[in-house]
Amino acid sequence: MEKKISRKFCVAPMMGYTTPYARNLYRILSKKAFLFSEMIATKTLIHAKNTQSIIANNKQNPIALQVGGSEFKDLSKCSKIAYELNYDEINLNVGCPSKAVQKGSFGACLMKDKTLVKNCLEAMQINKNIEVSIKCRIGLGKEFNYDYFESFIDEIIKSGVKIIYVHARNAILTGVSPKDNRNIPPLNYEFIKKIKLKYPSITFILNGGIDSIEKALNLSKLYDGVMLGRLIQNNPFCLKDVDYLFYNESNKYKVSEKTVKEYFNFIKPQIGKDSIYRLLSPLLNIFFGIPNGKKFKIDVHSNMKDSNFDVLEKIFLNFIEEKKISIN
Repeated sequence: MEKKISRKFCVAPMMGYTTPYARNLYRILSKKAFLFSEMIATKTLIHAKNTQSIIANNKQNPIALQVGGSEFKDLSKCSKIAYELNYDEINLNVGCPSKAVQKGSFGACLMKDKTLVKNCLEAMQINKNIEVSIKCRIGLGKEFNYDYFESFIDEIIKSGVKIIYVHARNAILTGVSPKDNRNIPPLNYEFIKKIKLKYPSITFILNGGIDSIEKALNLSKLYDGVMLGRLIQNNPFCLKDVDYLFYNESNKYKVSEKTVKEYFNFIKPQIGKDSIYRLLSPLLNIFFGIPNGKKFKIDVHSNMKDSNFDVLEKIFLNFIEEKKISIN
């Protein structure tokens, strides 16, 4: 039986941020948000010994594994791995503009060869039990060209993909850093509106420039769904309102001592196996925008040097007890 999954609210794949630990925190805060792994190169996924530290899926569904690559056999193997790890979806990155990614022949540079992208997506479709999707830009270079975007979509949907995440900016492949590529190229949401009219049965998820939950909610009523990245990176605790606002759940999630305890129970088995910063960094943003939160943050950092997890857990619990009203 086909799983029915809503992508009304998606958390974007972010290198160094959407780790298994961060995703666990996201899942504590929201049971409904659609999550993504970090992007992982196909060769790394297949051959590296430490990939579990990136792709582990500990009951974080609904969730997609994002991969970067353009070799058909590798992409097929990655789909098999994603299926075996109980991912709901495998997503092809055709949006990252970094030089390293271009050197590996994947990311946004693939938009130059729409037929290759179509063939990549076909190779990923190993069975009907895992969805295949793509994340792309609206074009390449500094000038808007809707015909180019439409022609790209025309070709790739021949593969059978039905879910397309679109960062509504062009990718500039030379002279602009990946960070600036998230801000300098102007947004154009109209491209997504127009392509949706042509292909009403395809799900188009809007990404780019969504800097508040309020804006996300308004846009989710105009598009099939929204994808947020930097807002979640800066303040993952805004996810506590997602199920209530986007999925009509009757009760808002309340951040409490239970939130901290659940998170620490998840990371404790990894103590000594992964860096303390990687384990705790998702939780550090609990101090975001909270009055006098800085002194707690300083206390946390000083204890992180000694890897004193019991003390660290108490600091977070004391912070929650003192700032519960401000957080919620």
